[in-house]
Amino acid sequence: MSYIVLARKYRPQTFDEVVGQDHITELLKKSIQVNRLAHAYLFCGPRGIGKTSCARILAKSLNCQEGPTINPCGKCSMCCEITNGNSFDVIEIDGASNRGIDEIRSLRENVKFAPTYGRYKIYIVDEVHMLTTEAFNALLKTLEEPPEYVKFIFATTEPNKVPATIISRCQKFDFKRVSIKFLVETITTIAKKEKLKIEQDAIFSIAKAAMGSVRDALSILDQLSALSQQTIKDEDVSSMLGLVETDLIFSLTDALALKDCVKCLEVLDNILEKGKDPKQLTRNLIEHFRNLMIINIGGKALGKMVDYPIAVKELLLVQSEKMTLNEILKSIDVLVQTQDIARVMDSVRIPLEVAFAKLTYVSEGKESAAPVEKANDTIKKLIPIEKIVNKKGHLDFSLNKQGGSFVKKKPGLEGEAEFVETLISKGEPVTIEHLRKIWDAVTFAVSQKKMSIATYLQEGIPFKCDGTKIIIGFSEKAAFHKEVLEEKQNIVLIRDIIEEKINAKIELVFKIIDDQEPMENTPLVEDALNKFQGKVVSQWHREGK
Repeated sequence: MSYIVLARKYRPQTFDEVVGQDHITELLKKSIQVNRLAHAYLFCGPRGIGKTSCARILAKSLNCQEGPTINPCGKCSMCCEITNGNSFDVIEIDGASNRGIDEIRSLRENVKFAPTYGRYKIYIVDEVHMLTTEAFNALLKTLEEPPEYVKFIFATTEPNKVPATIISRCQKFDFKRVSIKFLVETITTIAKKEKLKIEQDAIFSIAKAAMGSVRDALSILDQLSALSQQTIKDEDVSSMLGLVETDLIFSLTDALALKDCVKCLEVLDNILEKGKDPKQLTRNLIEHFRNLMIINIGGKALGKMVDYPIAVKELLLVQSEKMTLNEILKSIDVLVQTQDIARVMDSVRIPLEVAFAKLTYVSEGKESAAPVEKANDTIKKLIPIEKIVNKKGHLDFSLNKQGGSFVKKKPGLEGEAEFVETLISKGEPVTIEHLRKIWDAVTFAVSQKKMSIATYLQEGIPFKCDGTKIIIGFSEKAAFHKEVLEEKQNIVLIRDIIEEKINAKIELVFKIIDDQEPMENTPLVEDALNKFQGKVVSQWHREGK
């Protein structure tokens, strides 16, 4: 007898044998038990997770000589014929090769004939999304009101391509990818039945590479079964699939954490000499840094979100402590950019080398910045600087001078820096003039936190200051902007920034004001308006470009 591949040999024959789809199999069994069977089903989900198998099991459950039953015997003539694919009453159709209107017309004609000797005539249409629009339209009436002895079971990997008119006539079931845990259990069980010697790490690597598909996992195991005379190791799985070994990924990440560019390039060269795909390496690195991000944020509490054995998770926990969250996020950004660059370059290796240079250049930057930091220390001795922020060339100096607050704005037309004192000291009452004078600085500071909120805030104007209560006025046209800003988190954000600017605690209120006076233009803007006889259409905060 010829060899049968594992995916066919171990295809589920009952609902209980289906892996990882309990939310569907339980519902189907319940429908059979209470005799509430729909005339059409639509099974959706990725490849290799049991859609067609469930369709066949449902067909056997309905036509079994002992049925309808949730546990078909598998021995009667009907069950055997369905299993072998030669039943006259259960017709399997490939939607990809029978997608035209002529095939559907033929189906409509055959639907009129009663089943040969089964209870139901069942049509299983695989990859139903491949049918043409005309074929779907021809099927509509038959699908909506088929004879009572006819059942339709459709399967598709792309439900978005199935017309809504078809979906509305079916009971839709969404199959999900099988978890790593279930795949590991399935592979382990089948490996024992096949008497294959395989390491636990290799089983996990197969399950991870299958990406939730049972058929893919068994196909990989099938290929590796040629090594059954010896133990199948993790290295064998990585070699066959072109994956990069986990220890090499950890070595590369350790070098990045130490800012050791030389070590990074050496490890990269070692990986590529083994014939590994640079694109696969980039994908593996992005996934690795994603796992580091999860562990860095939540530690062991979020460990279940990382698909690795406990031993590897412990290594991830140790490595995540060597890097800050900001460094991890920067690494992900650089590696994603590397993927984009690699698509337009002949060489995939060069973008990776450049990425490693970028991620390890920080150490050189710190050394070269030493004279600058020394100069800054000297400045701090002369002037008590609280904070220096550099955004798009804009320097926001918050200085303390006899309790006052200063803002350094961008250079003027002649290139000379201009300092404007807000004249608000600690304990000094806030006036509307003071608030309007720093309004540009406020909106700019908000934009650094959340640009969309700064855009809405720019529609408002400081209207009134009543002690610690500040009212920001909006026109009727900006009512929507006002409503968005009144959300709790937005009020807190804006209030905190204003309090930092004016050095006082305040209560912030947004109000619709119809007769408020517009803010005065700066002398530079007023001069431009006079020269060109123009008007201000929209005003935006200074970004220091």
